[in-house]
Amino acid sequence: MSSTPPAPTDPIPVATAVGALRAPVETAPSAIKFEGPAFARVVGFLGLFLLVLGAVVVVATRATGQARIVPESWGFLLAGVGIALMLYHAIIDGEQEIRRMYGMLFVAFLALALVGALVPGPFKGADSKSIGFYFMPWGLGAGILAILFAIPFTRHETDEQLRTIGGGVLLAVGATLCVGVLIAGIANPEWLAGTGLALAALGLGFLCAYLGQADTDTGIGHTVAVALGAVGAAALFYAFARTVFPTVLFDGPAALRKPSQALDYWKTAGRVLVLGASLGVVALGALGKFPVWLRAVLAGVGVATAGVFIMGSTGTHVAIAPRPFLIPGGAILGGIGLIYLSVSLGVCSDNQFVTLVRRELGAYFASPIGFIVLAGMLLVQGVAYAEFAGSLQDGNPRREPIVLGYGVHILSLFAFTLQIPVLTMRLLSEEKRSGTLEVLLTAPLNEVPVVLSKFLGTWIFFLLCWLPTGLFLIALRVVGDAPFDYRPLIGFYLGLGAQGAMFIAMGIFFSALTRDQIVSAVLTFAVLLVLLAFVFLRENPMFLDLPEVLLTVANRLSFYRMWVESLSGQLPVRDLLLALSLAVFWLFLATKILETRKWN
Repeated sequence: MSSTPPAPTDPIPVATAVGALRAPVETAPSAIKFEGPAFARVVGFLGLFLLVLGAVVVVATRATGQARIVPESWGFLLAGVGIALMLYHAIIDGEQEIRRMYGMLFVAFLALALVGALVPGPFKGADSKSIGFYFMPWGLGAGILAILFAIPFTRHETDEQLRTIGGGVLLAVGATLCVGVLIAGIANPEWLAGTGLALAALGLGFLCAYLGQADTDTGIGHTVAVALGAVGAAALFYAFARTVFPTVLFDGPAALRKPSQALDYWKTAGRVLVLGASLGVVALGALGKFPVWLRAVLAGVGVATAGVFIMGSTGTHVAIAPRPFLIPGGAILGGIGLIYLSVSLGVCSDNQFVTLVRRELGAYFASPIGFIVLAGMLLVQGVAYAEFAGSLQDGNPRREPIVLGYGVHILSLFAFTLQIPVLTMRLLSEEKRSGTLEVLLTAPLNEVPVVLSKFLGTWIFFLLCWLPTGLFLIALRVVGDAPFDYRPLIGFYLGLGAQGAMFIAMGIFFSALTRDQIVSAVLTFAVLLVLLAFVFLRENPMFLDLPEVLLTVANRLSFYRMWVESLSGQLPVRDLLLALSLAVFWLFLATKILETRKWN
């Protein structure tokens, strides 16, 4: 037997012997494949399908005059839902083909708005036709949609030439509308109470969309912002001068005396106060650290105002009694100028608080939440208007205020209940969860400006969401030839603003309590739903016998009751002050909640 050992063989690799237990080989990091926003594209495709389906239903019904399998109202609903889904896709997906498609949609809606403004109508049933007949509400709605689709297109576009063209279109349309409305409003103040107000809001929307994408610190963006403020200030001063100056020069010194010809000391003190304010404006123009042109304008305004009041105190210089200008033309013109001036100051100011407000307001237009809420509120208010306009076509007379049945709509109530939690749930809870709140508060800021800026930015966006409610009624007055008392609507917006401030401040408080924005939204929604339920329980006590004191308190805080009273022409000033006081209270609590981090 041979003792020679067997020939050595290659060792069996460990990997072969143990299979999956083989030690991994060091390699470079694996390449990560970007899947893309697949869900957003599915949502966008579904939105496009619903938009086309809804448009086909509406066009076919209007063209033939016959009812279809799908009613016309459902066609509007499908189109509205489709547009909301497409806006969600537009803000999420920035691929070249996608953004160019939505850029074409922006151009298409802008073209529809121009057609609605320029094509004479109506097509059928009338011998005389008027230009702009279809602008309200179709052209106005198309213009609003053009703005909403232009914002994501210009934000995502990387081609500098296309981006410049898109911004130029926004600037040209916005500047033309803003300046044109003021010129036409000065020539015909009554026109402002109809189509003029809608055009002013639309033009400001185009300009804000442009300023949101442009550099407002230098260059043409800064020039446009300053020019907007100058135009607004000029319109505001003209409205004041046209309202006050002719009356002062016509009344003369007699305005400072009582019927017994004794000197009225209160009116004299008011006249002296106006003269002092005018001289203060002159001093501000002479000594202020402003551009030369702005200093000259301030000095000129102060000198002109002081001169007119001095002339009115010495004699009568107008022989014919002036026509009233303040209502409605002067108030609307001055309001438009004040809004233009406020937007300009907000864009150009370097103040920390103003910068924070711009950041919070801009966040809604940089995320899908803002576009979904805007589209949803537009849809809800559109359905409410369609039902309201349809109810007026039965020929039966209506007692004023007819806007009561329009403002207090069941969809509007539930939309308000859902809108507040959606807008406020992320404000502080998301900042706390992601750790950005600590970074924000390490800057030279304390808790007060942070909370107030979030509140003010959200409140402004909240009011923007409710703007179509009033614009739709303008369409009813202009196109439907149905004059009605619009003054209760002013009270409604005052009540809506106060109630919105209170509940937004409450939502911010709940958002400061937790890091989970879902919990914050549920808490806010629960309070709003309970207040809405108390209204039902008060009118139907058979379901649950609650103490009268509790029902009275809940009724005092109920947004439903304030809507009803304000739209009935009885603005509850006491409740407005209560809502504003509670808004301050909730903001105070939210600030103290943030300060507790220092105690740890």
